[in-house]
Amino acid sequence: MNALALLNSDIKPPSPVPSLLEIFGNLRCRPDIPNEIYHADRSCVSSTGLKEILRSPAHFQTYLNGAHKETAALSLGTAIHARLLEPDLFVQDYVVAPAGDKRQKEYKEFEVANANKKILTTAQVATIEGIAASANSHASVSTLLRDGLVEHSIIWQDEETGIWLKIRPDLLVVDAETWICADVKSTDDASPQSFIRSCINYDYDVSAALYLEGLRQTFKRDFDFCFIACEKEEPYCVALYAAPEKMLKRGMRRVREALRVLKQCRDCDKWPSYQSDGGYEMLDWPNWAT
Repeated sequence: MNALALLNSDIKPPSPVPSLLEIFGNLRCRPDIPNEIYHADRSCVSSTGLKEILRSPAHFQTYLNGAHKETAALSLGTAIHARLLEPDLFVQDYVVAPAGDKRQKEYKEFEVANANKKILTTAQVATIEGIAASANSHASVSTLLRDGLVEHSIIWQDEETGIWLKIRPDLLVVDAETWICADVKSTDDASPQSFIRSCINYDYDVSAALYLEGLRQTFKRDFDFCFIACEKEEPYCVALYAAPEKMLKRGMRRVREALRVLKQCRDCDKWPSYQSDGGYEMLDWPNWAT
């Protein structure tokens, strides 16, 4: 055996990551599932998956098979979540980049020394800390952040379709009188009119409805749902909005639609795009554009 073959013979393939169904066993709610394990799992379907199936089954398949794309906006949003929800872990996992050119030796040495941490710029840290200060000065938001259970993972099986689903609420407040699910959202504009548009554009109704269904299945009672909307520009305003009944009803209709489409696609193993019959359709031209 040559040296290269001998070297390769000692390389073992990575161990497969266990699925959430394997990890949970008979449990349905756990506080100890790492974020990476939760998002890598494909045995259960999340709200993100349902949004993709609503776009088209082909997009859902691409989402399942594709690597997670970490954009700058997503990275900042993840950091904001960490700072608000788990400040101790934020200190452990994040570090501030030194001033200077990234091509300089000192910066490259800094990157090597902090290879296991996520690097933030001073501008990003200013944004994150500004949001944290606003959240802590908001009476209701600060109470939720103080009293809420953070990022518990929940799985359950949909009774109609048999599909396993998963949610990971940012905050759960569970006591004798208060049952609240809160979701932190970073946004450019947290005013009521603008945030409603964000809810529509990003399908927050689907997420909210799925979260409430999962909580209902797990805790056998209804929760209230609210958004903690955080602006990413000064003065870093933070607002707390309850999800209206119209939004939640629309979201549940779309959840049911997505699950039925997904079951049909799985049963026939076909994942069509927008026009499965290869035909054409007339565009529904909006009134405001006439």
